[in-house]
Amino acid sequence: MRGRYFRYLFENQAGGLFHSGSVYDRERNTTTNYIYMVESYSRNERVKGELDFGARKDAIPDEIDLLVLGGYTINYIRKLVTLVKEHTVWTLILPYLAPIQRLVLVEETIGRKENMKDVIRFLQDPYLFLQECGIKNLYFVYGNGRIPDRKPEEIAEGCYFEEADDKSLKLIWEMEGYAIPVVHAGYIIENGWFFYFGVYGLDIQTLSGFTREYFSQMENIHEVSENLKEDYKNQMKRFMMTYQLKFGNSPATTIVMYEGPQNIVPSENESFMTEKEFLREEQCRAWIQYAEDNFKTCTIRCMHERDHDIMQHHKSSMDLRFGLLMLGNVNLNHYYENITERFAKIRERVRGIAVPNSGSHADWNPEILHLSECKDRMYWICGKHEITSQNVVSDIVLSSSNNRFLTVDNERGCCLSGYFVPKEDMDRP
Repeated sequence: MRGRYFRYLFENQAGGLFHSGSVYDRERNTTTNYIYMVESYSRNERVKGELDFGARKDAIPDEIDLLVLGGYTINYIRKLVTLVKEHTVWTLILPYLAPIQRLVLVEETIGRKENMKDVIRFLQDPYLFLQECGIKNLYFVYGNGRIPDRKPEEIAEGCYFEEADDKSLKLIWEMEGYAIPVVHAGYIIENGWFFYFGVYGLDIQTLSGFTREYFSQMENIHEVSENLKEDYKNQMKRFMMTYQLKFGNSPATTIVMYEGPQNIVPSENESFMTEKEFLREEQCRAWIQYAEDNFKTCTIRCMHERDHDIMQHHKSSMDLRFGLLMLGNVNLNHYYENITERFAKIRERVRGIAVPNSGSHADWNPEILHLSECKDRMYWICGKHEITSQNVVSDIVLSSSNNRFLTVDNERGCCLSGYFVPKEDMDRP
C-alpha cells in the first residue's frame, strides 16, 4: 500500500524549542528523520542556565538526515556539538556568523560550569570543526536565494542552494583568512517533503566595518601593561560593552524553515491528522520505524488511545494543510515583509507556526496572524520562557477561535502526526 506517514514533535529543551520530525514513505520504504532546534535569544543578557535536554539514548536515531540550527546560543551549540560527534549527520544547515559575533559567544562561555572546550573550538573555526566531524553536506547560510519559480511538486528531489554573491564571499575570506563555501538560503526536496529556508539577521558588511573601526583604535596591549592577562580582560570588557551598545538591540541571526509535503491532491487522497500533548515522562519520540507492530506504537496509538484533536478530510482547501513554519528567533518587526514575500507561495499549506523567540514581545508583530489565515484550526507552538509575553499569547488566542496556542515547557511537549494515502489504496493491506 502506498502512502506517507509523518510526525512533528516539539519539546522545550534548555529553554529552547527542539523540534524533531519524521516522514515515512511506505511505497519506497524510506524514512527521513530531521531536527530543527533554536534556543530563546535574550538581548543584553548573558544566560548561563544549566543544560538539561533530558533525552534518552534512543530518543535520537543514529543517523540524522537533516539537522538545522535555527540560531546560536551557548546551550544549543553544545547540543549541536553533541549531535554531530555522536550521530551521523547527512545534511547540516546553520547560519553563517562573522568572527566578531563568534568572539562575543566565546566570551559568554567564561564562568560556565560545563566543559566548554569543544564549544570554543567550534566558535574559533566552525567550518573546520564540522568537517572533522564528517558532516556529509554542510551549508553555512548567509542571505536568501531566489524564490522558486516552480511549484514544489514540479521540482526534482535534491538540494538547491546558490553560492553566496562574490562580494560577500570575498569579505568572508578576508574575515576568516580562507575561503568558506557559504551559500544563500535555498530549499530541499527529500522523500516527498519540501524544506524551504530563509535567513535573517545582521549584515556582515556592517559587522566588518565595526570590527575594523574598533580594533584600529585599540592600543597595543604589549605596550600598555606588563600584566597582559589582566589587560586583555579589561580590553575584552570594553569591547563587549561597545558591541552591546552598537548591536545589543539588533535582531538575532536566525534561520526560518518551512516543512511540508511536496504535493497532495485532496480529491485523490484520504488524509488524517491529529494533535496531542504529552508528558515528558511518556518519552515520546518523533521517529517513525516501520515494522508491523512497531509502526503502531507512535502515531496510530495516539490516534486511538489518547486525547487529541483530529483534522480529517480537509475538503475546504485546494491544498491539504500539513505544513509547518518554524520562525526561529526572527524579529517580525524588522522582517515581517521579507518573510511574507519569501513564503507567500506556501502560506496556504501551513497548519502550524512556531512563535518566534518564545513569544518575546520585542520580536512580535501581530501582522503574522494574517500570514496563513484559514477557516480551519491553526496551531501556534511556543516554548515557554521567562520572556514569553502575555500580550503575544492574547493576540494569538483572541484574534480567532480557530487559533490553538500550544505551550511546551519542562513538563509537556506536543506533536502533530498523521498520514495521506491514495484513495484507491485504502482497502489494500
